[in-house]
Amino acid sequence: MPITISHIDHEGRRIDAVASGPIHYVDVERHLVEERIVGGFPYKEFIDARDASLLFALSPAEIRQIVSLVRNLAGQERFGSTAVLVSTDFAFGIMRAMEMLLEDAADVRPFQEERLARSWLASKPH
Repeated sequence: MPITISHIDHEGRRIDAVASGPIHYVDVERHLVEERIVGGFPYKEFIDARDASLLFALSPAEIRQIVSLVRNLAGQERFGSTAVLVSTDFAFGIMRAMEMLLEDAADVRPFQEERLARSWLASKPH
C-alpha cells in the first residue's frame, strides 16, 4: 500500500506514516479507513511523503474527492493535526492548496523540513 502506518503511539496519541510511489484518491481513502480502524483519527499524524508522487494532483476530480472524503469523515469524528513532509515545490504547492481547502474541517499542513514539521505537530494540542 502506498500509504502505510509505520508507528502508532496510543499513549502519546501519535501516528507516523510513510507515503511512497504514486498516490491516488483510493490510496488516501485506504489510509483513512486504516486510521479509523486503529482509532487514530484524533491522533497527531506525521506523514513522510518525500518519496511519494501525488498523482491525484493531476486530476482536479481526485482532489475534489479527497477534500469531500476528509470533510465527510471530519464531520463524523475529530481529526488530529497532520504534518505532511514533501520533497518538491510541486508537492508542497498541492498540499498547501489542500490545506486551504480543508482549513475549516481538518488541520493539515505541508512541510519541506522534518524538524519544522515535528515542531509544528508538537505545538498542537492532543
